[in-house]
Amino acid sequence: MTHPPEALPGRRLDAHHHLWSAARVERGDYHWMPTDGPLRGDHLPEHLAPALEATGVGGTIVVQAAPSVEETRFLLELAHATDFVLGVTGWVALDRPEDAELLAELAADEYLRAVRPMIHDLPDPNWVTRPQVHANLERLHELGLRFEALTRTEHLPAVDAALAAVPELPAVINHLSKPTYRPDADDQWRQWMLRLAERPHTWCKFSGMLTEVGPGWSPAQFQPYADFLFETFGADRVMFGSDWPVSSHLLAYTDVVALTDQLVTEAGLSAPAEVDAFWAHTAERFYGVRAPATATPTRSHQPLSS
Repeated sequence: MTHPPEALPGRRLDAHHHLWSAARVERGDYHWMPTDGPLRGDHLPEHLAPALEATGVGGTIVVQAAPSVEETRFLLELAHATDFVLGVTGWVALDRPEDAELLAELAADEYLRAVRPMIHDLPDPNWVTRPQVHANLERLHELGLRFEALTRTEHLPAVDAALAAVPELPAVINHLSKPTYRPDADDQWRQWMLRLAERPHTWCKFSGMLTEVGPGWSPAQFQPYADFLFETFGADRVMFGSDWPVSSHLLAYTDVVALTDQLVTEAGLSAPAEVDAFWAHTAERFYGVRAPATATPTRSHQPLSS
């Protein structure tokens, strides 16, 4: 399916990408990264900028990829120096009493919009329900920050309980909470995502699908999940994220946008308000930012088969 240029939204915001330097990789900041390959190089604003221009993405949210406050400060420095970075999702441990003061210090920087502990790497699936984490989630809300949940299915019951205890805290589930993309194995995922969708202050990022499936992916694997997500959360609580550069070992940024465009169109998003919500307005409301209008890409996006 192709889409004429006039059908594309006037604003686009990428709500989930990363930035890092090769030097930080080599010193061991990113424990999850392969020991070799293109991800280990520099991935900085100047490397992303051409793809943003080509796809009409006018603003972004850069998300932490290392569990360190030092990386968060690095991302905040990049945000101050980069026109297209509108906000930063940083990292704070959240399970220590002193984190309340650290949150207040970091929140003084206007670019810090959210905090993301790397829950799916922690050994305790109920970590997010610990009393000290709860206290710091309340502190997040008091400071006007948002909470990002990097999870798999087994973490969703605890996330649901934690958000029930701080019901006004804006929260976003990253990467659809990483289902298996095998419908017969994702019943529990659907059950808990339905529960979370009932919470009006809980949102979801449409991102990270390629990495979970890997080589051999097809749009048909993702389409039922796109349909489910928009049926449950709606376009006003689902936002686009490229997951660049992690996604780039499988698909170029421009083709990630093309694939996303294909999936959300097939899911039934066609009204201009819905299209604008998904591509920009939902993330703008969640993060409290505004993506600038950009020139509409001249290249129509072609459907992808593999």
